[in-house]
Amino acid sequence: MRRLAAIMFTDIVGYSALMQKNEEAALKIRARHREVFKSEHKEFNGTIVQYFGDGTLSFFNSAIDAVSCAVNLQKEFGRGEVTVPVRIGLHLGDIFYDGTEIFGDGVNVAARIEGISQQGAVLISENINRELRNKSNIETVSLGMFEFKNITEPIEVFAVLKKGLAIPDSSQLPQKGSDQKSIAVVPFENLSSSNEEDYLSDGITEEVINALSKIKELRVTSRTSSFHFKGKKMSLKEIGDKLQVSTIVAGSIRFAGNQMRVSTQLIDVKEDYSFWSESFDRTLDNIFEVQDEISLIIAERLREHLGDLQIENKLVEKPDVSVSGYKSYLKSRYHLLKMNERDIEKGLLILHDVIEEFPDYVYGWLGVHMGYVLKGTLGLMPAEQAFGDGQRFLNKAIELNPDLPECRLQMAWMSFLQDWDLKATYQHLQKVHQERPIVDYYQTMTSVIITERKFEAAEQYINTALQLDPFSDITHHLKGFVCYVKEDYEQAIGYYKKSIELKPGAEVSYMEMGQALILLDKAEEALEHFKNLPDEASALVKTGGIVLAHAALGNRSIVQDGIIELEEALQSHQIEQALNFLILIETMSGNFDQAMDYVEQAVSFQLPMLMYLNVDPVLKPLFENKRFQELMSPLPKQVDELPSEEIGYKKSLMSDDDFEQYRKLLPKIMEDKEPFLDPYLTLSDLAEKLGIPANHLSQLLNKGFDQNFSEFVNSYRLEHFKAEILKPEKQNFTLLAIAFESGFNSKTVFNSFFKKSTGTTPSRYLKSVRKQ
Repeated sequence: MRRLAAIMFTDIVGYSALMQKNEEAALKIRARHREVFKSEHKEFNGTIVQYFGDGTLSFFNSAIDAVSCAVNLQKEFGRGEVTVPVRIGLHLGDIFYDGTEIFGDGVNVAARIEGISQQGAVLISENINRELRNKSNIETVSLGMFEFKNITEPIEVFAVLKKGLAIPDSSQLPQKGSDQKSIAVVPFENLSSSNEEDYLSDGITEEVINALSKIKELRVTSRTSSFHFKGKKMSLKEIGDKLQVSTIVAGSIRFAGNQMRVSTQLIDVKEDYSFWSESFDRTLDNIFEVQDEISLIIAERLREHLGDLQIENKLVEKPDVSVSGYKSYLKSRYHLLKMNERDIEKGLLILHDVIEEFPDYVYGWLGVHMGYVLKGTLGLMPAEQAFGDGQRFLNKAIELNPDLPECRLQMAWMSFLQDWDLKATYQHLQKVHQERPIVDYYQTMTSVIITERKFEAAEQYINTALQLDPFSDITHHLKGFVCYVKEDYEQAIGYYKKSIELKPGAEVSYMEMGQALILLDKAEEALEHFKNLPDEASALVKTGGIVLAHAALGNRSIVQDGIIELEEALQSHQIEQALNFLILIETMSGNFDQAMDYVEQAVSFQLPMLMYLNVDPVLKPLFENKRFQELMSPLPKQVDELPSEEIGYKKSLMSDDDFEQYRKLLPKIMEDKEPFLDPYLTLSDLAEKLGIPANHLSQLLNKGFDQNFSEFVNSYRLEHFKAEILKPEKQNFTLLAIAFESGFNSKTVFNSFFKKSTGTTPSRYLKSVRKQ
């Protein structure tokens, strides 16, 4: 059930280290923690969702109850024989709770706030603080703005002021958290003698992007932005910095007849080094298996380097098409994405052959639909006709696989624009996100939720889309539109300009940019803007924009002539655009009754544009008009339950007892058997030695040791290295040779990890210990 709740995270400070030093003392602290936690939650009507060994997750219906409970918890934890060092973080936000698991952005925010808290402190978000004002005697102090990983906007964090509570020094707190689990797959380079195989290397790249997107803890840059850098002379670090990701997947493919060699590597963007590379010699007959194999290996190496990721056994499913049919599909998509008339026609020709030979191949039908949408959008044929011609191909794709994210997205749009059913729209979108949280989901959520006037929520969605797809004209246009409806016109114009820069024919961006100029009292500039629209803009948009600017300037005679011209367009396929301009122009001219006559026409045709009339600032004079409200009444009402966005804080993969058992067993294995000396040790190898699945070990390392696999294993290698360099028999060995003997397999990894762990270089460290 969706609800607004105050979410609480707690964590016992230093529990893992204490567990290794004094297990009996650690267990006493945990027992005391749970005793007090249960008692205080009962007192303040809190719901305990989960224990994380040394941490907890819970929620309250009231922010005041949550803060009061947190204050009492800290007081109780400091009393008695067994004191419990705990940090607490609270946030108020939307959650979805099904009785066992909790989902929602609010959970993530609360976890991040708890992560920067300190022993004995209660830190709260701005949302909680707002609820406390004038509603309680609880005082707080601001610690400043903080940026957290996976949270799009900075959040102001406050400390609760109560006797006995610790107040962190804000200068000692981390002000910025980087998104470590983020990745971009840049186009694999085609090293073959012919460029004819470009479509294959592009297709394999895209399949790897789609596969990694299924790992919900990972932020994967979309295809549009990854391919933005194709053919550009930039270093991988520069590309990573531009895309704001921590890791880059790069590679090359060489084709020779039916044989192919795929070489790929993973780049740590911050440190600018490759921490893994591998080559695969395979045949094109096994292309589906190869794509799955490469994607899984990349995912495994990412998990070892970045931390806990839950990875399925299969990331790429074999489609209902032969290898030759799949190659034809990739070739057609290669042509479609060039977005010119000649290539679109060529792509459609290939696709019609594909669906004739393989009628159950859903992507073939979706490809044809995409081709017609492109023809309508690019003005290569009347939009209404193009969309109508493409509809039957979409219907067939939905019939074949309605759960495919691409199909679900289209079903969401149909529910939204055709059926005016917001609840069904959100249900479809939730399923898209559960399957694969792609950028299209965030773009669509922005487009839909904005019609409910939930502008702050819309901004959160589009900011996430900008992270995933920073070089998309659609994303920048939508960000501009969010700013526009929030009446931040200067910002809106900036984003519209970026959208136009990325796609010069972005007609809607041109139109709304002109409207923003008018609302900034720059009607003369808007008039010049519309007069100078590029050739690819339709005559109707030029006319409508120019007439709108003249309406703002009060040039009535010109406006009247323009209205006559626009009314003629009502008999054409451009009826929707024409009506939109007429409504805007008559409202701008102060002819509200005439404007509403046009609104009434739009209602009679149930045109999609209606969904956005009640948010357009140009139409503000109509918003309080009774007739306008009545005309807009058929539109869907607000929906309280939005789709859950988080993968959720699920029950641990292991019971508490198993978790503690393996947390003690793992260091013993590392010390007794020294598996870290194997330079090719993988997470799966170590999991096998421990006798648990790789996903379990990943979670154990993340929650039990606060480390990812690489950090955990390299810490043992480092200690082994420190011991070895002091042995007399190793005096004539180079430091790098000893590092390799200790399990490191890369000079860059060794030097980087050593400096990060010790704050100095290996040679300086050796000199300092010899002096001692």
